[in-house]
Amino acid sequence: MKILELKAEKRTTKGSRAVKKLRESGQIPAILYGHKQENVMLCLNELDFTRILHSGTRMIDLTVDNKKESALIKDVQYDNLLDCVLHVDFSRIDLTERVKLRVSIELHGESIGVKEGGVLTHVMKDVEIECLPTAIPEKIKVNISELGLGKAIHVKELPVLEGVQYISDADVVVATVHQIVEAKAVSEEELLAEPEVITKKPKEGEEESAESAKKT
Repeated sequence: MKILELKAEKRTTKGSRAVKKLRESGQIPAILYGHKQENVMLCLNELDFTRILHSGTRMIDLTVDNKKESALIKDVQYDNLLDCVLHVDFSRIDLTERVKLRVSIELHGESIGVKEGGVLTHVMKDVEIECLPTAIPEKIKVNISELGLGKAIHVKELPVLEGVQYISDADVVVATVHQIVEAKAVSEEELLAEPEVITKKPKEGEEESAESAKKT
């Protein structure tokens, strides 16, 4: 995975008003933490970070006050309505230490099960892995060409990548192809048919009382 550089500035202001003003100026609030060092509040240039985010890389060289250190893009919070980034979490990393993170799963190919009339369901969109920072894949690509009707691909069947260990449950379904279940057609006669009314059989005493009432 390629390592890109990103410059950031320390942020001293906090609170909703300050953060709103920051975003209006084209910057994104962020935080850097980890490795038993103090947390540092940051602000990023929105265009610079968006460019890195779209590249698919997760590891960067983050420069703050002319000091460069390796960091992992740990979490990105979005505003789905405005389609923009609200906040970014960076985690300090050591290039010689393995890290755990989630990586997106991308399906490619046309399933034979779909060709036979089935429906493809992408159940698991990302998977947790463990590896060295330099071995982090941009995404896990899964070929579904041989996925037949009624079949599924599980985590244990994901492609083997050098230096990468899957942490998620091995038996969890990643993708499956299932048959379309057609609803049973109901005729107009069945819809209009009056249901049979079943009355409760009276007890012996109740039956005698009813007969007596009829005679009177």
